[in-house]
Amino acid sequence: MSEDDTSRSGRFWSRPKSKWLIGIPLGGFIAFGLGAVALGTTNYILHATSSTEFCYACHSHEAFIKPEYEASSHFVNVSGVRAGCSDCHLPHDNWFELTWTKAVVSLDIIPEMMGKLDTAEKYESHRAEMAEAVWRQFKANDSKFCRHCHSVEAMDLEEQNRSVARRHSRAEERGETCIECHYGIVHELPEGADDIMEGIVAEFAPETADSVD
Repeated sequence: MSEDDTSRSGRFWSRPKSKWLIGIPLGGFIAFGLGAVALGTTNYILHATSSTEFCYACHSHEAFIKPEYEASSHFVNVSGVRAGCSDCHLPHDNWFELTWTKAVVSLDIIPEMMGKLDTAEKYESHRAEMAEAVWRQFKANDSKFCRHCHSVEAMDLEEQNRSVARRHSRAEERGETCIECHYGIVHELPEGADDIMEGIVAEFAPETADSVD
């Protein structure tokens, strides 16, 4: 190392001539610490507010959704594997998407507080629109929340009923997705459920070219 380099290195590591310059690295450490605390707090809040128990804090969930969920195969089943609210309704593989979804979903507090779903009659009157919104979302994202736990590739088709196995094996080829057959597994079906799903499937069906010249 030349004298020039040694001199520059010495100046870099020497005590700053002004005590205020110490604030630069100190400020950096403080900013890093605050960022770590903010990130940790955000992750804690995301985790805490994604629990099924937290969802029950809303009256409509406790009164109307909880009984349906606890009577479903996603709550009690032969394998003993339980899927909670967040497993079916929140992203799992993208932190930013999860954060954005949680922010959007938090707006549901407003109609909840205004009593939009505070009686069984009101809940039933909105069941169809709520179901359609979720089914449309699942159709649009290729049922990716379902696929977080279920995979056609991992299924033992030989152990399934012949018609079910055939349907599963052909579903991917036909561009079908889980929700097209498996709706109403957890929540009770609204009136006209089949018509609603047929409309959604037709809406997402690719347009065919006009064969007439």
